[in-house]
Amino acid sequence: MQGRRKSPYKVEIRIGRLSEEKCQDIMARCNRRIESIEKLVSGEFPEELKDVFTQEGGLFPTPKEISFQCSCPDWAMMCKHVAAVMYGIGVRFDENPFFFFNLRGIDIDRFIDTALENRVESMLSHADCQSSRIIRDADVTELFGVL
Repeated sequence: MQGRRKSPYKVEIRIGRLSEEKCQDIMARCNRRIESIEKLVSGEFPEELKDVFTQEGGLFPTPKEISFQCSCPDWAMMCKHVAAVMYGIGVRFDENPFFFFNLRGIDIDRFIDTALENRVESMLSHADCQSSRIIRDADVTELFGVL
């Protein structure tokens, strides 16, 4: 949709990238919650990752980290054109929460690979541990009546 002018207004929204240190911190916080990452991959927003997005230093940018500009003659700090673009961005984030990672400078492929590697290492470190969920051979016979 375009307004009355011949050419549309130019809207610019800039969001600061996170430092490498903050990116590493966010990745570490998410790695401890691999089930949440699985939910994100399937398009769900896990409640347990809320702090990763909203806490200070999280993925959701603070007002200081966002700047916007529009070429329209409106003198308001945020004109209707900027608001419309922000709304469109919000819709895209709802469709794919991984855009937050890209927006803030976190390589999502590296992020997922690291999370999976850490999970596999954790699982392998417990491979020799006995678990109450393992059925012993003698119990299988008793449970199913099989010799």
